[in-house]
Amino acid sequence: MLKQLRRGDHNGWLLPDALLALGIVALTIGLAQQTLTVTQHGERVRTAQLQRAREQHDQALLSWAASQ
Repeated sequence: MLKQLRRGDHNGWLLPDALLALGIVALTIGLAQQTLTVTQHGERVRTAQLQRAREQHDQALLSWAASQ
């Protein structure tokens, strides 16, 4: 896949191979960032739902306590 160039005294990677590697790294970073964003959004939604459920439960307990 990656081919080393050997011509005379020059050793190194071919430019297309280096660009491909850079593209793969950039894509990986982009996908990781997107995954983090989606995960954080899901966690915020879940936290908000839990908070609403706690508030509803607290209100139900207060109503029950007031009726006693």
